[in-house]
Amino acid sequence: MFTLAKARELLDAAGLFFDQDDGVLVQCLNLNDTFYWACADGEEIPDSEIQKVAELFYRWGWCGVLYWVWKRRGGDFTVEFQDVRRFIEFVTNEESIREKEPSDSKRAYFKYSYIVGGNVDPKDEV
Repeated sequence: MFTLAKARELLDAAGLFFDQDDGVLVQCLNLNDTFYWACADGEEIPDSEIQKVAELFYRWGWCGVLYWVWKRRGGDFTVEFQDVRRFIEFVTNEESIREKEPSDSKRAYFKYSYIVGGNVDPKDEV
């Protein structure tokens, strides 16, 4: 869906990276205060993953980016904020549905339901 250059362009235009250093693009997501208060945090996106991150961002917005970081870090850390937990849980469920039914046309009628924000920790698999 995205070339490497277009993926970089999309994520950069969305302002997801730390500020550029001397005009050189740094592919590092700015995650300050995202998972915990007063937390300086970032996640570098290797070239091999940037197209995947761009697709998740295109499909799910910031929620998709959080999901990618959470999965990349092993999916086994606790997140302080309930809204971030719900975002990750939502994308986890939707990506699971996409795996079960890859066809957009068929998925439109694919009957599957879930509850976001129940007593489920986002690190629990769907």
